[in-house]
Amino acid sequence: MPAKFKISYFDIRGRGELPRLVFAAAGKEFEDERLGGDKWTAFKPKTPYGQMPVLTVDDKTMINQTGAIARYLAREFGLYGSNNMENTKCDIIIETTFDVFNAMIKLHFEKDEAKKEELGKKFNTEVLPQFFTYLCKLLKENGGKFLVGSKLTVADMAAFDMLDKLTCNPKMGEGVYKDFAEVKKFYESVKTNANVQKYLEKRPAADM
Repeated sequence: MPAKFKISYFDIRGRGELPRLVFAAAGKEFEDERLGGDKWTAFKPKTPYGQMPVLTVDDKTMINQTGAIARYLAREFGLYGSNNMENTKCDIIIETTFDVFNAMIKLHFEKDEAKKEELGKKFNTEVLPQFFTYLCKLLKENGGKFLVGSKLTVADMAAFDMLDKLTCNPKMGEGVYKDFAEVKKFYESVKTNANVQKYLEKRPAADM
């Protein structure tokens, strides 16, 4: 009997969206539990580390931490690399996207206007160009379609997740790709993958 999966997270994309996208890419069903308020307060003590996302497998085993969940699902569904080196390359890309996301979150929640302006300038002139240049390099080295190997992997989904957060941000949008056509092409390629597209069409509207 196939395993039963449930992702528990807030009603936002945030750190819960990558696991959802891995399910989508694999064409696998899962329960998308979105918690807030009293429901999150009640659920929090039951989690392994008092935080979400949490993946529950067969109503008993809980896995926390976004990266661990994404890697577990990638191994389950054949979305990792074809050997240990490719797996490691996937891990590197996942961790890199987390670095970019953390920088974006720091900017988003900064209250001091002067610091926010400084962080915004650094994000737009240093963080994003470095990230996009890195993706361009990987795509060029790997034939232009996938970041690792010859098939869609969790690395592609991690990069897509970060790019999607940028694209859907009203303060950024597709203008972020101005000097990086290869990155935009990659983003559109993953977005139009049949399984991914099916998920995106029914994905609830939510903040980044």
